[in-house]
Amino acid sequence: MTVTSTELVSPSEGLPTITGVYDPLSGKRDGTLTPWAPIIVSGSGLDMYPLDEIRLCLISAADKERITEICHIYKYSDNRVIVALPDLEPGGYLPAFKILKEDGETMLQVFSVVWRVPSKEINCF
Repeated sequence: MTVTSTELVSPSEGLPTITGVYDPLSGKRDGTLTPWAPIIVSGSGLDMYPLDEIRLCLISAADKERITEICHIYKYSDNRVIVALPDLEPGGYLPAFKILKEDGETMLQVFSVVWRVPSKEINCF
């Protein structure tokens, strides 16, 4: 997906918001992500998944053209979504929503928080 333009949108326009993330595998709530594991995303307006109009994505902070769509959704409600992450390279990621508009355009709503996948440490002893 190529982003061709950006648009500032106020939270009152009915778009979903993200207020936090919890990684049950690491037990952290600080934005740490574990690849191939579930995470719980908190916010509001997150119950738009059944409309097939919204997708949670992660944008690589190192390469803004690399956008990973999160496809495995286990459970959702207005204020919480449980998803399974795919394999992710170590580094920073910006959470975003890819939103399909009625006119067929795709809008990318990017949040100004960085979630991190720590580098894999190998301990031989």
